[in-house]
Formats: sequence, C-alpha cells, structure tokens
Amino acid sequence: MGNSKEEISLKSELSILKNILKEKGYPEKCFLEEKKIKFSYKKLDFEISIPLIIRNNSNTLLIVDYKPQENLSISERGIIALARVLFSPPPYFALITNFRDFVLINVYTQEKERGGKDIIPEFIKLKNYKTEITKSFNPEIEKKILAIYLSGG
Repeated sequence: MGNSKEEISLKSELSILKNILKEKGYPEKCFLEEKKIKFSYKKLDFEISIPLIIRNNSNTLLIVDYKPQENLSISERGIIALARVLFSPPPYFALITNFRDFVLINVYTQEKERGGKDIIPEFIKLKNYKTEITKSFNPEIEKKILAIYLSGG
C-alpha cells in the first residue's frame, strides 16, 4: 500500500514551499498544511484544500497555493475570492506559484507583484504588516466568483 503519485507530489510541493518560506524567516510553527474547508454556493458544494496557510498567533497572514500550470494569472481572481470568503478577517496576502513564477497578491487592494521567490515578504515584515484602508467588497459577488473559480469556469 503505497502513496499515490498525486499524494507524493503534494508532499514534495509542500516541502519545497515550506523551505522557500523558511529561507524568509518563517518559523515551522506558523505553517498549517493542507487545510480542508467546505464551501457551498446555491446548490453547489465544494471541499477546498489549501496547501499552506501562514498564521501568527490567531492571525492568518498568507495563504499559499501551488499551481502546476504555466499561466498563473487565471487563478489570481479566484484566490482573492477564496481568501475573502473563507477567512475572517481575510489574510493580508495570497501567493500563487508554479515554482518558476510567483505572484503575490494583496487580498485587500488586489495589487499584484510578479517575479521570483524574492517577492515573498520576510516573516518579520509580514507579521508587523498593517492593511491599507480599502473599499469594501461585496460578499455575494465574492462567493459567486469563488464558485465559478472552483467549478473550473
């Protein structure tokens, strides 16, 4: 009874993600791995697995998602909706990577920074981060966007 290739791959990806974050000063105790969250919208039910969540005390600072596809931009708006709908308060940032490219997204302002792993904020900077005042977002619209994203649309 061995692990499936998908399970082995996910463990490998998590290990790589954690090592990248440790290089930026993130302590092991702040990692929450493979968090499963249920989400329903109208008659649609989803179980979402978030590869890595970075927490400091009770604050969610960053969610990290690995996407093997080449074009990460198709996941950007969906991860913003996910962060806004499933977390209260939302994390400051969401990070999407395929390990070649990284996209750091401010969940509050939707500003995006693209580049290598150097765009990931140091843990000290992130744990002391204060959100900027932004316009509020409509939870119903965010739920609809999340449902479309999770449906593959």
